[in-house]
Amino acid sequence: MSESFESESAVGVLEAAEPELEASMPSQTRSLEQALAEIEAQAGDLVKTTKQVMASYKKIKDAAKVGDLVKLRKLLEEGKAATLGLGCDFVKTQEHLNFDESSYLAGKDFRQELLTTAQQMGVNLYEHDGILFSYPVLLRILHNERAVSIDRVRESHLRPSVLVKRLKEVQNKPLRFKPKSFLEMLYTAYSIVVAGRGKHLIGKGTVIPLLELYQLLTLLPWQASEYTRQEFGRDVYLLDKIGEITTKNSHRANFHASTGVRDVSKTLTVIAQGGREKTYYGISFVKAG
Repeated sequence: MSESFESESAVGVLEAAEPELEASMPSQTRSLEQALAEIEAQAGDLVKTTKQVMASYKKIKDAAKVGDLVKLRKLLEEGKAATLGLGCDFVKTQEHLNFDESSYLAGKDFRQELLTTAQQMGVNLYEHDGILFSYPVLLRILHNERAVSIDRVRESHLRPSVLVKRLKEVQNKPLRFKPKSFLEMLYTAYSIVVAGRGKHLIGKGTVIPLLELYQLLTLLPWQASEYTRQEFGRDVYLLDKIGEITTKNSHRANFHASTGVRDVSKTLTVIAQGGREKTYYGISFVKAG
């Protein structure tokens, strides 16, 4: 069985949002969720007001059509007041989004709001190395694009309650991860690395750091951005959890954790199902039977 190490310390949902957000959000708005809710409500009122203004314009048109100057003068004044009022109401609505959303999305407040919202909606969401994880889904915030990535699928609907609901929908879909294909890819990379140390070591249980395999799998610059270290760690965990660890040519994989390795840059730490940290260091393949 796997020799992976699972710590007992839970990495749970972060503490509730602080009463006052950083200066990236307007002082009157405590959260993006609240700002969007207020804009939604006020936009609904604007729709009603717009219908009333349009009705006023129709009356102006009808009065002009027949030349009722007394009525027309009165209607023009009423229409002017209604139009100015609509404009003022629109400016007030616009002010609710009067902040630097790129800075807000890049800072801690948006992540905190997502974590808090997930907790309120009964969805397990955790943070590690700036990445949000809701088993088995990874969420990255693309603040420059005003979007997020959910398992490498771009999502522009950023209202926290909507985004958490979307996470839950993705969670309930069949797992797209293909353990056998991933295992064969690991074995191929492993064999190349071990062969560099001596072909006679293949299948003998030589432990190779997983991050060394990751570097081999992402040699081209664009590959590391498309397939991140966190995604690689998640896939290693899924493979270990599912238990598909014997290759087509009957080599059995074993995952290793090294308590002697203190440099976190040499290990993979992932958030396991349930929120606990799980640390991997290396992998070995042994010829079965």
